[in-house]
Amino acid sequence: MRGVVLLGDRECYVKDFPDPIPGFGQVRVKMMASGICGSDLHLYRMTKEQAKSRGDRIPGHEPCGIVDMVGQGVKKVKEGDRVTVYHYLGCGHCEFCSAGNLMWCREAKGYGGPIDGSHADYVIADERNCVLMPDSVSFIDGAFIACPGGTAFSSMRKLDVKTGSNVAVFGLGPVGLSGVKIAKAMGGRVIGVDVIDLRLDLAMSMGADVVVNSQKEDAVSAIRNFTNGKGVSLAFEASGSTKGRTDIIHSLCRGGKAVFVGVGSNENVINPSQIIGSQLTLMGSFVLPLWMTYEMVNFLDNQKISFENAVTHRFSIDNASEAYKIFDEGKTGKVIFEWK
Repeated sequence: MRGVVLLGDRECYVKDFPDPIPGFGQVRVKMMASGICGSDLHLYRMTKEQAKSRGDRIPGHEPCGIVDMVGQGVKKVKEGDRVTVYHYLGCGHCEFCSAGNLMWCREAKGYGGPIDGSHADYVIADERNCVLMPDSVSFIDGAFIACPGGTAFSSMRKLDVKTGSNVAVFGLGPVGLSGVKIAKAMGGRVIGVDVIDLRLDLAMSMGADVVVNSQKEDAVSAIRNFTNGKGVSLAFEASGSTKGRTDIIHSLCRGGKAVFVGVGSNENVINPSQIIGSQLTLMGSFVLPLWMTYEMVNFLDNQKISFENAVTHRFSIDNASEAYKIFDEGKTGKVIFEWK
């Protein structure tokens, strides 16, 4: 099979690997779609020395495809099943794994990190990690479910978006764009904030009611205008920037709630007096638990929504070097690998 290898200093290439064989309780999934995530870029930007230490480990953690081989002991998943693959493996026996929160397992391993990931023709997955998808949910949507869409869905569930809720989304990369789509599907009124016009346009195509370029106008003032001076009751932070995080806190109304998912600046933006005085609820989040993946598949199916509008570039795995380079420039929507 073909798989991506990262060389460090923003270089990568495609290497031939032996086709993997599933073990007991495992299946092999032929990739049909897998996205490049912002966290993949952290690995792409490693030094050459760091990359050498990593070796030929294949990156990518947004797997979606068709089961084409099953190992011994597999009882529920069969060849030909369309699946999105939950991208954390756990020990399977702790309180977190038992509850479907594999990402919290003390032995958690993520695809593309310590185990080979989805920027390859195949991935090996535990049977329990394979969530079946109806034909109405595309392979690209399945790749979104694995990370950017799943992160947004879990966050919107934490925020408990209702019909008529005012929701601000800061940072309109793939995660933020997913948040716009989901918040709208839940009935929210959405204002999106970013500094790149392309991503503002994409947010409008995903259903945003209003967008703001925070380099050209004050985001907090725009949000106050959007809410008749009250501020938003709910906010989703996917920018990872100090200013985005600060603006979110200033944009919330009394009793407002925000979920932070953007990884970036570690600068402290918390003002305890403001949080106490306005009785704000600030939460962190990442990906979604395995059990919620089933809910998300049903949500997309029932709501008849898709994330495909967020995709601006589609590549064959053979063109991985160009795909990584373009996404690294930070001026795209979602960049996807597709297989026919």
